[in-house]
Amino acid sequence: MVTKMHNQKIYSVVDLETTGTNYKNGDRIIQIGCVLFCDGKIVNRFESLINPQANVPLAIEQLTGISNHDVKRAPLFDDVAATVFSLLSDTTFVAHNVNFDFPFLNAELERAGFPALEISAIDTVTLSQILLPTEPSFRLRDLTKYLAIDHDSPHSADSDAEATSQLLNKLLIRLQDLPTVTLQQLVNLRLDLPYETAQMFQNELASRTEKRQLPNSLYQKENLILHRPHRRELINNRQSFKYPKTKSAKEKLYQQSNTDGLDYRQSQARMMNAIFNNYTHENPKNMIIEAGTGTGKSLGYLLPMTYLTYPEHKVVISTATNVLQEQLKRSVADTLNPILPFTVSCVVLKGNSHYIDLAKFDHSLSMIEDAKPVQMTKAKLLVWLLETQSGDLDELNLNSYRLPYFTEIRHQGINSLNRQSRFYEDDFLVRRQTELEQANIVIVNHAYLAQHATELGQSLNSPYLVVDEAQHLSDSILKKSRHQISFPTINAAIHILQGLVNAGHDRNLREIFNDLPLGLYNIDLLRSDLVSLETAFKQFEQALYRQFMLNVDSQQAQSIIEQTIDNHELAAMLQPSNKILLDLEQALGSLHLHFNAIYHLFSHNKKHWLASDRYLVTQFQSQLMIITKADETLHHFSDVLIHQIAESVFWLTVHQSSEKSNLQLSGGLLTTRNFLASQVYPAFQKPTFVGATLFSSGRSRYLYDQLDVDPDETRIKKFASPFDFKNQAKMMIAADAPLITANSYHQYIEYLSKTIYRVTKDNPRQTLILFNSLLTIEQVYSQLHSTDLFLQREILAQGITGNKEKVLKQFLTGNQSILLGASSFWEGIDLPKSQLELLIITRLPFDFPDAVLAKAESNWLKQNHKNPFYGAALPKATLRIRQGMGRLIRTPADYGVAIVLDKRLSERKYGHSIMNTLPAELPIDTIPTDEIIKETKAFFKKHE
Repeated sequence: MVTKMHNQKIYSVVDLETTGTNYKNGDRIIQIGCVLFCDGKIVNRFESLINPQANVPLAIEQLTGISNHDVKRAPLFDDVAATVFSLLSDTTFVAHNVNFDFPFLNAELERAGFPALEISAIDTVTLSQILLPTEPSFRLRDLTKYLAIDHDSPHSADSDAEATSQLLNKLLIRLQDLPTVTLQQLVNLRLDLPYETAQMFQNELASRTEKRQLPNSLYQKENLILHRPHRRELINNRQSFKYPKTKSAKEKLYQQSNTDGLDYRQSQARMMNAIFNNYTHENPKNMIIEAGTGTGKSLGYLLPMTYLTYPEHKVVISTATNVLQEQLKRSVADTLNPILPFTVSCVVLKGNSHYIDLAKFDHSLSMIEDAKPVQMTKAKLLVWLLETQSGDLDELNLNSYRLPYFTEIRHQGINSLNRQSRFYEDDFLVRRQTELEQANIVIVNHAYLAQHATELGQSLNSPYLVVDEAQHLSDSILKKSRHQISFPTINAAIHILQGLVNAGHDRNLREIFNDLPLGLYNIDLLRSDLVSLETAFKQFEQALYRQFMLNVDSQQAQSIIEQTIDNHELAAMLQPSNKILLDLEQALGSLHLHFNAIYHLFSHNKKHWLASDRYLVTQFQSQLMIITKADETLHHFSDVLIHQIAESVFWLTVHQSSEKSNLQLSGGLLTTRNFLASQVYPAFQKPTFVGATLFSSGRSRYLYDQLDVDPDETRIKKFASPFDFKNQAKMMIAADAPLITANSYHQYIEYLSKTIYRVTKDNPRQTLILFNSLLTIEQVYSQLHSTDLFLQREILAQGITGNKEKVLKQFLTGNQSILLGASSFWEGIDLPKSQLELLIITRLPFDFPDAVLAKAESNWLKQNHKNPFYGAALPKATLRIRQGMGRLIRTPADYGVAIVLDKRLSERKYGHSIMNTLPAELPIDTIPTDEIIKETKAFFKKHE
């Protein structure tokens, strides 16, 4: 309930459904819903359909369910305007996106002869973003789902208004619960929010006449209120426990737990025993375990590992993504600990960039920002600090990590901290170090494992190692090792820096240090440094172009040319004795020296500066960081060429259409061969590799090469998925699907578009459609856009409606959505249960053979006397198909259809090789497209 301070305030929570979004172009209201809300209760309601005296577009009808027939006999807005005006007068207007509803309603009132409402208005979208900072989405339907608010009819004005009123109630309670210090900081930010939304924070602060005690879970440090860390009691119990090897012993463990769905699974039990037996054997070996979806592989390795490590040893578990790290942590808390006769603790380790430096953040609060994204980020962080114990920024689901502001507050690692800092003991990485010392289970991702293997091995005393999602280990490390240097980006950064130190029309550093001779002296030196740095980078770019691109055929049809370069020639160019690099390092070092002198003056005269002055210095820092990162990348390239020259690849990229400098140097490891075995595994006990889809065939050495292990020193265990694929799933291959040729590409796009339309039109299911090309996605999306499918379904397309992360987030919260995804959707995404029912594979997922990395890998395999197709291309495609099928069926209750629009799967010998890796019980039919349409519909009807 909302407390007495709000007793006299009446909120009018309004939602409008309209014929379009622009009242200036003649769009009109077709439904209005209003809820009067006071003291936590709904005190009045008003709802009415409205005759817009205009056509209701089909898209609006599909969205709202309101047709022309529905509004034909409804009142005109003029007929209800007096009621609406009277009802809303002397209230506070509330809407979920008030910038739409409030001006639209006022425009309609004025059109009906009434004055615009001159009342306060607040926005629940921005309030939610600040007060509920960890929510993944702020659409009303998503918020009501997360907050367990009844919302039966989204896009119905009365239902939306009522749901928004319940959301408002939760936000008001949350607002009142804010500590006064946090509330004061939010007010100090001078937030630029819609209408009077920011006034909500000011009003709440003004109402506080008595000092409040903080709850025990919170404490104050300087200007911040932080969540008190959970302190695990150190248990000196050195008792060892007998591993539950038999079926009865395992069942006894499970029975003492209240965990739902936890039962004895034979394949899981065999997996547990295989792991335990391997490490208690006198000669432990590497172990590879392929455990099909539904086996329960997480508990399958967690249980034996805890018995092997408790109480004095540790196990490092590496998985593919940050999301999977958090899932594993929850598995330990929710599934593992409840069944154990002892308690284990775990800690999640991520890179420094996932955390903020509290001292830097606290300092940044003193700088008043005009930029809205920075304001909102600060506000979110202030509220988030009240609840986070890990300090992991991933909890915030932010899209703004690239803001220059994050350069200012991002953590640079424990070694960068001042031990005398007032925030040292509160620092999240310092806290994490304490947790690490106490933890039994350490959860990392593959990239972190590769970077910190030696450190983990030394600090944790040669721990056990489990690599989950092992099929992604090699790719994760390769992607992390690859970097790029963009000369256009460097040039742009240098020009911005020059603008900040040169006299001009805009305010610059020279002006703000005008009264400090030492500052002016160093700014003059900065100008000289930037000229030298610009010259050095231009010379380096020209040298690269002359050496590697001058003789490349520029008549190629592509607008982008990618050219692999000779590693030995590049290594010679990156020698420290190279005069160009010497000049570059000298100029950059001098630039840092003189900027640090200026920053020292700046830091010791804090009260002297305006907010705009602080912004200029921060801008200089962020641009300097871009150049520094490029220099660090050069050193990384040099290091790779010294230690792994035979296993690395480098290439140059040029955009032919651009007249400006546009060269880009990219590179890193090409293979993990000789890297994992020498740089990672020696830090641990013999590793165990786990995954649902690891092997591409019974004879292929691909997996061993990817994991960099010796087959003779590795034990293999395979456990099939327990699902009833015969009844739960079906795969169909289009026998009449066209093959692509240069002359038939247009017909191929027509076929894909028509088939996708027909399949999805008749089957309103969560649908993932996988492509090998973003260009094909664009062309199919364009054709689908002209159909009525867009009026019925949410269609998401990678690269068009958003990047991979955005469209995936929308897909996960969607209902009967269609997602068109490219190659990155084959791997590294996790779809929770029931999030996928229909999978359409438009083309077998082979890598594009002319891509620079594919060509480099092919050449490397040939040099090592291996067939590129059977040694890499086919195994990769096979695993992608297996992974796609693995996402379709995740539980015994799931069911789904996979459609392959590429007849090579059934006609080519390698296609049969791929099919042989799929579950033997899976029905696979090769039939005409028309039959696929009928069979798909029949399958889903059978399972309704």
